[in-house]
Amino acid sequence: MRWPQRHTSAAGLEPWTVSPDGSQSAVEGGQNNLGGGLKMLEARDRWKRVQRHSHGLIWTSTVALVISLSVMPTTSHAATTISHPIRGVMAETIKSSPVREAPRTRTVTATAELADFTSAPTPADGYVVTLIHQDFPHRAWHDAEAVAWCESKFRATDIGFDSNGTHDRGVFQLNDGGTEEYLMAMIGQNPKNLNLAFNPVLNVRAAALLYARDGWSQWSCASAI
Repeated sequence: MRWPQRHTSAAGLEPWTVSPDGSQSAVEGGQNNLGGGLKMLEARDRWKRVQRHSHGLIWTSTVALVISLSVMPTTSHAATTISHPIRGVMAETIKSSPVREAPRTRTVTATAELADFTSAPTPADGYVVTLIHQDFPHRAWHDAEAVAWCESKFRATDIGFDSNGTHDRGVFQLNDGGTEEYLMAMIGQNPKNLNLAFNPVLNVRAAALLYARDGWSQWSCASAI
């Protein structure tokens, strides 16, 4: 039995064999080598594609991780701090003392006030007392009522004649020789309109302003207090 002898082509590239019958098979060997080379190229191309795909996945995952870490809320130290009670300090219950009521201001009705001056008060008298309580300080209520009762008996249209030719008008008998004009101007009224003193609201308001400035020294009925 004769074994095939292996030879190399003249170019040194493709091996060829000699069959027992002496024929050469270099073509078959070249085809086999060509097919193996193509498979190697295809395998290497697939490996490169796999590497590129892997690099892309790694890059995408890295970017996503960085973004998630940058937006992750940080834990506040104050929120996680646990406060421990101070040892040795005893809680003491404070008993609330009852709230004392403020002293109530003595409310005096107009009828009770008028009882000191007349036994038959009229609604107009009560109205004058109400005006006095509005414009005069509380400490001067009774004195103001005594002066007004002495001057005019609480009559809003009362008028008095003085020896110097001037007139005293209204509840507090404001003198029209200059006092009335000054006071009306001070409370924002027309000083030339002397009849304004017959308005009990304006008369009492002007009298309260004069009392605040001079006390009762401007009234002759100050002796009635």
